[in-house]
Amino acid sequence: MEEANERELPNTMTWTIRLSDDDPDRLSKLKIVYAITAIGAIAIGFVTKSVVLSVLCIVVVVGSTFEFISGRKYRLNERSAGSGANEIYWSDVKSVHVTADEVHLSPFRQESKLDAIRGVKLRIRNVSKESVLEYVRSKVGKDVQFLGE
Repeated sequence: MEEANERELPNTMTWTIRLSDDDPDRLSKLKIVYAITAIGAIAIGFVTKSVVLSVLCIVVVVGSTFEFISGRKYRLNERSAGSGANEIYWSDVKSVHVTADEVHLSPFRQESKLDAIRGVKLRIRNVSKESVLEYVRSKVGKDVQFLGE
């Protein structure tokens, strides 16, 4: 339901970055892990005679690596910015930290140790960094600090 509402909002900017595209070697290793997991799940199923444990093994491994394969969706819309399940409303953004490949929207005015776990990090890869910064500037308050530009 939320997804449909975001598509209807005007001036929405979205992009997806798949980490598996950057590291084909790690992707091939992950496929081997998936194969070993499948074989192990079948063996567990035969030994314990429990389908639940077999399915649980597969769900745990695939669930923990799902974002690596499927990618992370980044979105900017009229009310907020988001990265995967993380979201910050424009009114909560107090500073913007800009690096070569990411823009971090922080709820703190100055750099903080909590920046690692608070706010939203927008990775910039298949979208123009300038267009993302322009969008962010148009939505945040005038008192928001842009650091590291």
